[in-house]
Amino acid sequence: MSSFDISIQARASGDFHEATILEGLAPMDLLVVEREWSPERSNLMQELLAAGVDRRKWPQSLHWDWSKKAPALRLLESSGFGLVCEKKWQGVMMTRTASYSARLKADRGKPIVYLDFLEVAPWNWVIQDIHRSGLFRTIGLQLFWRAVQQSLDEGFKGRVGLHSLPRAEDFYRKCGMVEVGHDAAKQDLVYFELTQEGAEKFLADGGYK
Repeated sequence: MSSFDISIQARASGDFHEATILEGLAPMDLLVVEREWSPERSNLMQELLAAGVDRRKWPQSLHWDWSKKAPALRLLESSGFGLVCEKKWQGVMMTRTASYSARLKADRGKPIVYLDFLEVAPWNWVIQDIHRSGLFRTIGLQLFWRAVQQSLDEGFKGRVGLHSLPRAEDFYRKCGMVEVGHDAAKQDLVYFELTQEGAEKFLADGGYK
């Protein structure tokens, strides 16, 4: 496992905290992530139920279970990344390579990094209906940046593809991704791609503005 140091910002104070992105996660790491996050998921669910929040407005990854995603890391094409701060997993991402290629006309058939799953820790979620402002910000942005870097490392020129949960679509648009369309084979989720030009702009801007 390799790592490099970054900094992330606390939402309440605006202070920056030292953090680390770990690369080459093993299945056991995702078991630890789920064990760490599961109690917070349960607490959030109870708060949402008690507040009478419509289930359609609940966080769309609330039902995820990283322990069930862990076996995929045994595949050669899969990679796992985690962001750690204050000795806690603040965000996790899984990517794949060999099975995926670009769909946009200009790059069709060229290899991409496919961003399979990306989630920030439940205590970082902003949920206005129960007055939760989240602990740290930019976690998802830092992990997406790492996916772009992986694409460059693989010689894919920054090309990244993914299927987005509906409420994350605006985030990926702000990252410069192009909406390809709804994919009936993936629960009708919208499929996005980042082109080489989009990746260059994303990196030059230091993330979305």
